[in-house]
Amino acid sequence: MAPQIITQENLSFNDLLIRPLYSEVRSRDDVSLVTELSGGLKLDIPILAANMDTVCGTEMAGVMGELGGMGVLHRGMAVGQRIKAVTTLADEGLRVGVAVGIHALMKEIVEYIDRGASAIVLDIAHGDSAHALDKVHMIRSLVEKRDSSVCVIGGNVATAGAVERMWSAGAHCVKVGIGPGSACTTRVKTGVGVPQVNAISDCSQRADEYGITVIADGGMKTPGDIAKALALGADAVMVGGMLAGTDEAPGEIIYKNGKGYKEYRGMASKRAGSHYEEGASGMIPLKGSAEAIVMDICKGLRSALSYSGASNLEQFHVKAELLKVSPLAAQMSGAHGLPV
Repeated sequence: MAPQIITQENLSFNDLLIRPLYSEVRSRDDVSLVTELSGGLKLDIPILAANMDTVCGTEMAGVMGELGGMGVLHRGMAVGQRIKAVTTLADEGLRVGVAVGIHALMKEIVEYIDRGASAIVLDIAHGDSAHALDKVHMIRSLVEKRDSSVCVIGGNVATAGAVERMWSAGAHCVKVGIGPGSACTTRVKTGVGVPQVNAISDCSQRADEYGITVIADGGMKTPGDIAKALALGADAVMVGGMLAGTDEAPGEIIYKNGKGYKEYRGMASKRAGSHYEEGASGMIPLKGSAEAIVMDICKGLRSALSYSGASNLEQFHVKAELLKVSPLAAQMSGAHGLPV
């Protein structure tokens, strides 16, 4: 039997531009970036810090919460550390998510729920698998037994069918992305993945049918990429590389030739302790505060919405039009032709 070959066109963020449309938005400041990932989880900005040990620890989660987004504590932190962080941040009225693995104990998850976590995020490379779906179902059952409004986030997936199965298992929200991250080598090591544009589009459409939400996870390098991800139907984005190297990112500062760096690595990298290496590691130049980066993203998003005549994300999902562009047109998107 011959393998199935799917010949539909698959695209990257560089292949698309958002088409400018008639707008009655008078000021970018009038644009709302509020998003609702579940009945119990509403964010002022649609940005989450990735649950990576060189991106989101307690400090990053605190900053993201203060800015109106959310950080997801990585599962490389000891359980006691995560419980303490959740308790502290929740007491301050900040949103915070906690990543758990497939082998996380029920009593551990109950602690996160009871201490005030806003979301429990299943952290597994292939979310569309029987054991992952069973874990999502278990987490949702715990949330309901505790009479909690905690958002259950499953993932990662990259197909519409996987979204449907996540919904059936009890997920309120699904993370979308298999292999697009800047520190991920899954596609090189295994040949597996779906280009992120198609994954977001397909998964968002199916999620809308079932009344759940989508987080685009990975592959975004610029505020414009994030705008495109939201235009494709994502309700929020999760970023890692864009926040790596910031003051609030975990890790020691290493100086080379007078310049400061921090490590950035995929959670499936050898440096992160993975026995099945599907991640890369390297050094990122220091970038300054995470707040400056997040605010720059938000400025770009507000502008993107205003160009589409949308005053909020719900309108953006309906109104946004995306154009496929040629490689040459894509090259003309950035600053070019400037004198030295």
